[in-house]
Amino acid sequence: MQILDVRRFRTADQVVLSARCKVRRIGLDDLIFRVPVSFEDFIVPDASPFAAALLLPCMKLGEDLVIRGAVSARLYAGMQEIVRVVSGWNIGLRAIRVEADQLVPDTGAGLATGMFFSAGVDSFYTYLRHKNDLADRVTHLLLVNGYDIDPKNPALWDETAGNIRQIAQAEQITLVEIESNVRSLIDPILSWDYTHGGCLAAAALCLRGGMRQMYIASSADAEHQARRGSHLTLDHLWSTEALTFIHDGSEATRISKVDGQIARSPLALRYLRVCYKNEKGTYNCGKCEKCLRTMVSLYAAGALNRAETFPSEISPDLLATMAIEGYADEVFHRENLAALQERGMAPDLQRALQEALANVPDSSNPRPITHQALSRISYLDHSYARGTLRKIYTQVTGRSF
Repeated sequence: MQILDVRRFRTADQVVLSARCKVRRIGLDDLIFRVPVSFEDFIVPDASPFAAALLLPCMKLGEDLVIRGAVSARLYAGMQEIVRVVSGWNIGLRAIRVEADQLVPDTGAGLATGMFFSAGVDSFYTYLRHKNDLADRVTHLLLVNGYDIDPKNPALWDETAGNIRQIAQAEQITLVEIESNVRSLIDPILSWDYTHGGCLAAAALCLRGGMRQMYIASSADAEHQARRGSHLTLDHLWSTEALTFIHDGSEATRISKVDGQIARSPLALRYLRVCYKNEKGTYNCGKCEKCLRTMVSLYAAGALNRAETFPSEISPDLLATMAIEGYADEVFHRENLAALQERGMAPDLQRALQEALANVPDSSNPRPITHQALSRISYLDHSYARGTLRKIYTQVTGRSF
């Protein structure tokens, strides 16, 4: 892959940082980050954000990353270490070379402390944990349109962004809303499970003229970290001379985050959002694996009836039949089961969780051939036909592959 022609320009109400990039086999694409014009002074116009976003997709393809421009010297060194660590994880990502025309130390003197905020358990925990810090108090929340919310669901984006605006206003901190097309261009190459760490870093790297440190909320405690894109051993390696990334919250299990912070915060209980299905436009559907696991944690903490964004009851049948896809999710359900058992709560939910956990697929089993074939077809369509086959298939069947 190649990063070419990094530019910063201004529209009526936004500042745009873009780069022409060779991502697909045919043609060039513009990778874009847009921020409100009020943050124009935060923008550093170099290739560092794009390098962070494309590093792991390059490793998936086994292609060197060639940067025709400047990147932070410290970030460049960190990326070499990321390649070394991740290529040793045995997850199908290969060691590659990163080449840059210029390595330039950052000279920024930003004062802000930011964090990525989705209104989920992990981000609420990190925010609440640091909200009263004297030196490291969070001053800016970052929310990216185009990352964890499907662009085809604008109603959910509007509701989520509206709620986070209310949180920022109530807490008297600044919200930075960023727009990006990066995920849409790399998803067919490598799962968001592995690319989200670099993409989060990329969004913050755009703003390092005003930011001095960024929290990335940990998904799991240090003992149970899954080998994914955001990880205790990786996140700090995205740092530059001017901006430090901090992987925060790995001292706590998910259930202890709910017990210690979420269940005690009226703000979190009013706005908490974890859902990825959002059936019929619901903020939290109350039926998917993430909703159910969060509801059980809230119930174990005695807070489900006060959580305004979730149903107040849990269906044991739904819990018993939910799909737990692997180790990363299994950890949270085992925490919930242990909490219910230790507290002598809800034997019916305990039985349902035991049934669901008994059906977790063996991680040693490869994905079905049909899944592998569809993934390959999707990548080839994206790389050579710019997604034409996917568009036709979706129009004809109403589904995507």
